[in-house]
Amino acid sequence: MGTLLSFLFFTGLVGLITYLRTHNDNLHSTKGYFLAGNSLNGWVIAGSLMLTNLSAANFTGMTGNVYVGNLSPIAWTVTVIPPLIYYCSILLPTFLRGGFATIPEFLEARFNKSTRRLIAIMFLFSYILSGMPVALYGGSVVIDRLFDITNTTGLSQVTVIWILVWSLGIIGAIYALFGGLKGVAISDTLNGIGLLVGGAMVFIIGVYKVGDNDFLAGVQTILTKNTEVLDAVGDVTDGIPFSVLFTGMLIHNLFFWSTNQFIVQRTLGARSLKEGQKGVMLAAFFKILNVGYIAFPGIIALHLYGANQFENKDFVYPTLIHDIMPGVFVGFFAAVIFGAVLSTFNSVLNSSVTIFALDVYKPLFGKNMSDNEIIQRCKRVGVGMAIATMTIAPFIMYFPEGIFTFMVQVDSLFGAPIFMVLLLAYFSKNTPPFAVNLCLGLFVVTYGTLMFYIQPELHYLHYMAILFVLFASLALVIGKFAPYKKSLPQKESIEGVDTTPWKRMKWVSVLAVVCMIATYVLLSPLGLVDSTREKTIDYWIIAVGSVMAIVVLGVPVLRQARQRGRL
Repeated sequence: MGTLLSFLFFTGLVGLITYLRTHNDNLHSTKGYFLAGNSLNGWVIAGSLMLTNLSAANFTGMTGNVYVGNLSPIAWTVTVIPPLIYYCSILLPTFLRGGFATIPEFLEARFNKSTRRLIAIMFLFSYILSGMPVALYGGSVVIDRLFDITNTTGLSQVTVIWILVWSLGIIGAIYALFGGLKGVAISDTLNGIGLLVGGAMVFIIGVYKVGDNDFLAGVQTILTKNTEVLDAVGDVTDGIPFSVLFTGMLIHNLFFWSTNQFIVQRTLGARSLKEGQKGVMLAAFFKILNVGYIAFPGIIALHLYGANQFENKDFVYPTLIHDIMPGVFVGFFAAVIFGAVLSTFNSVLNSSVTIFALDVYKPLFGKNMSDNEIIQRCKRVGVGMAIATMTIAPFIMYFPEGIFTFMVQVDSLFGAPIFMVLLLAYFSKNTPPFAVNLCLGLFVVTYGTLMFYIQPELHYLHYMAILFVLFASLALVIGKFAPYKKSLPQKESIEGVDTTPWKRMKWVSVLAVVCMIATYVLLSPLGLVDSTREKTIDYWIIAVGSVMAIVVLGVPVLRQARQRGRL
């Protein structure tokens, strides 16, 4: 009973505070509904970014992957630091000065309407097939295991998953469709506080249990026994080889944190560039803390249960919570997970409606409609998206490689081509729309064929990077012989948004990079890992990938610096 009451109390509290903070807001204009009226401060942006990213798929998926392997999957959370710095320094100022509400809108400013609609459709496919279903399915698995619903009710697990998916989906849709972006962001921040507290409790109590009710003994056990599982530097036999950090993972993270609409939209709702940069960099440090929140529970589970004790690795995290946490705190943490699920689902749904309304419906059918009319009509489409998502989500249980791998593969299928187009829009002056659209389509078809059908031995993140370079180069070559002169609109500011950069941005960025490198040094044979295993690391791929990283990240920065110098 205490579990249920604590769950209901925290969940109800978040809902009440969110309602009190947003019920008087203007949700009848596109700026108010989709961009929170440019009222978000740094802390709210950071909390919303963290919760939007941390769905139950991250908890269940990454913890399970660490349990069956080692800490190499932390690359998905630690190596986002350079892309976040890149976004803060290069892209966010342009987005805010241009007053853009969506990424497809920005791309139309450089190319044309066909590119805008094509990218919008790709975003919607990605969100409906992966972003929202993964959040609902992962949350359903966790809640089922925490409350032991399957055994208590006598229903089959498949039936319980279907019931929970639809319950979560309906509640999340209410948040997203009736509260607008600000409602989503406020609830995210509150759940983020709960996540920090709950995650710390899981880590502390877990280590305490590993040491037979002695925290210091637990720390000593983790640091001295089976330390090879602490190794974050994966070799070619691990799920995340170290070499992919310099190739496809870099591109994937650049998409997710600088182009992905449901991430970028939080910063587009910032009250100023300074607050947007603060929020993103706070999120960067939270991402490093995620090592303790969603990776180390896998290490703790390995010490408590031993290896190969779960039929499905996605069950590791919820089983751990159920077994080690006191009943009242299980309810509290279930509420936090519930909030994380809703955060991801309603954030992606809100962004899906944003893209459909501003990039599809308004340009085609709503030119003479008021903002409120467009919002109300597109809410109905949002209901349809939610229903489609709730229908798709339960079928993820049949994906053999686990929920986290499913999410990453679908995201990368659409994300890498979209980021390629963004990069061409921002830094190429000659590439024509038809070249971009052609390469975009070829990229998706080729990558999808390789990943889901041919499945070469090379890691999918490696051949994603190869295709990225290949098709970006093809678009540039076409632009060389058939140039298309159209520059991005240059604006210095938009009404109500101060675009003065954060003066501490440079030093905070340096500190974040130092923390990232220190994390990898600590969790390697140079630090805590005492392993006799001989690793096979593709150093030649690291060298080639480093060159690609310098070109992708360094050249644009140098070009922008030169342009500023001329001004």
